[in-house]
Amino acid sequence: MTLTRIVPAAAAALLLAACATAPSPPAVPAVPVVPAVPGSTTAPPPEAPPVPLPSAEPPPRPSLGLFSRIKAPDTVEPAFELAATGVQIFRCEAGKDGLHWAFQLPEAELRNLHGQVLAHHGTGYSFEYVDGSRLLGFIVGYDSADSSQSVPWLLLQTRSYGQGEFEKITYVQRVDTEGGMPPPKCSADQINQILRVPFSANFVFYRPH
Repeated sequence: MTLTRIVPAAAAALLLAACATAPSPPAVPAVPVVPAVPGSTTAPPPEAPPVPLPSAEPPPRPSLGLFSRIKAPDTVEPAFELAATGVQIFRCEAGKDGLHWAFQLPEAELRNLHGQVLAHHGTGYSFEYVDGSRLLGFIVGYDSADSSQSVPWLLLQTRSYGQGEFEKITYVQRVDTEGGMPPPKCSADQINQILRVPFSANFVFYRPH
């Protein structure tokens, strides 16, 4: 046998030996199939809790004096009433008559008869209900409270934003106030200091007939 015939035969034998000893690729594990349970369905996502309501029945108009300046127009009617507790915030500032506590903003939580917090009252005489609807108000009338230590009663005309309980509310009365008034003067060492005076009140919300 010649050398030229032996070399190809040897090369072929080495190639077959290498293929026989090369490691096999790892086996891919099979994904187990879970049998369906008859009658079973995918559970629906949990429902969001319902938004609490102010009250079942609209309140009467508050009792006001004959010459009250905060009577709501006859074109609107009370929709609901909420009780507020919070603070009136003041800052010590210089004015024409010297240093005094200047009003900044209110901060209060508004609750229904069950004590649930349904809304927040804040800067710019604004209100926000827990459902996201909002009110922005401005003062159109005020009456003095029964005590000089209590903030005045107010009538606010409002504009509503968003859908919800505050939708279409056009007037708000602040009545039955207690507290919230600062001392008449502040001192030089209090300049720019913030004073938070606790107060409470009832807010009556009105919608058109």
